[in-house]
Amino acid sequence: MKRQFLIQKNNVRFIIACCVLLIGTVMGSNLAEAYIFEEESAVMHVTSLHSENSAQLKGHHSEKAVYAYSDGAQLTTMVYMALFWSPQPMVIPRPQLPDRQIGNDPSMPVLAPRTEQVLDTHKVTATGYTAGVESTGKGPKHPQYGITYSGVKVRRDKETVSTIAADPKLFPMGSILYIPGYGYGIVADTGSAIKGNKIDLYFPTTKQVYKEWGKKDVEVQVIKQGAGKCTEKMLEELSEAIDVYKSIPDSWLDKAI
Repeated sequence: MKRQFLIQKNNVRFIIACCVLLIGTVMGSNLAEAYIFEEESAVMHVTSLHSENSAQLKGHHSEKAVYAYSDGAQLTTMVYMALFWSPQPMVIPRPQLPDRQIGNDPSMPVLAPRTEQVLDTHKVTATGYTAGVESTGKGPKHPQYGITYSGVKVRRDKETVSTIAADPKLFPMGSILYIPGYGYGIVADTGSAIKGNKIDLYFPTTKQVYKEWGKKDVEVQVIKQGAGKCTEKMLEELSEAIDVYKSIPDSWLDKAI
């Protein structure tokens, strides 16, 4: 009788040893998975990111990556749950993507310039114009369609900078203005009716001119006095700076235009 008891005891020990080895094998085969245990809340996180989703995250407009739990991770999680059982609820939340940097978010509006950046203010009458016949007398087939007096292409970008028309005697070419309700504008064009305290703001269509602007009396802020020219390179550099900082950095304003 005593001998049978010893045999059964040895069998139990053998079974326990086999289970321990099996558990170690399962956990060792899932080193690619990440496990984080929090002692206070007994919360277990198991994350597994597919390589193809990682590649998508590198794109500027990539879709949100999808996190999934592999079969191995799920099995190992069940083993941990069995070994470290707690009367408290055990939660396995899906990991969250880190928040995007504010500077890379294209949906944020531009910020108004700081007080110390404003060189002067002018009360002007601002109207809207397009590149079409109704404003310039040029159609899409005209070789100069969409080309401003300075030679750059018209552009409207609420998130960075747009081209505007002004009287070069008041606002020389290349001058940078902040127009409340419109954003940053760089003087790149002129107009026969744009004299004195009048400016023309570019919009892609006449519908946008009437819907978004019309005719307004506004107080514009002069951020940079132009030197009589406006180039595509200036536009691109200014656009990139505003896209990053959501306003014009002092380092860019210090550059000669």
